[in-house]
Amino acid sequence: MTATTITLRLEPQPPNALTEDELDALTRALARQLDAPELTAAVGLPDPAGAVGAGAKGLGRTLGTLVLEVVPKAVPALVDFLKAWVTRESRVTIKVQRGADLIEVAFDPRTINEAQVEIMTRRLLKLVGG
Repeated sequence: MTATTITLRLEPQPPNALTEDELDALTRALARQLDAPELTAAVGLPDPAGAVGAGAKGLGRTLGTLVLEVVPKAVPALVDFLKAWVTRESRVTIKVQRGADLIEVAFDPRTINEAQVEIMTRRLLKLVGG
């Protein structure tokens, strides 16, 4: 199966819930946790020029952004991971993008149910070509 590049964007909720340094630290922590073969084929932080580079610090619109290589078979585990992560870190929502396709992953532990998780899994599978 071919890996597909997707972009994750962490957005503070409410918008002033995190400082830029806190958002950067949270993004880097998430990148380390996602760097597992059962979740992704690769994880990177984009640099301002758009290339993925180890240790690049997000600035401007790349702050809070991760670039992932995902294979379709990893999508269910990735969705489960993101659901648990956003439930623990309720100060952010995550938006997933591939090219012009944008879907919002905003798990709310008070309202999410298994049917919604299944819908999100199918949407992400479609997004990554599975």
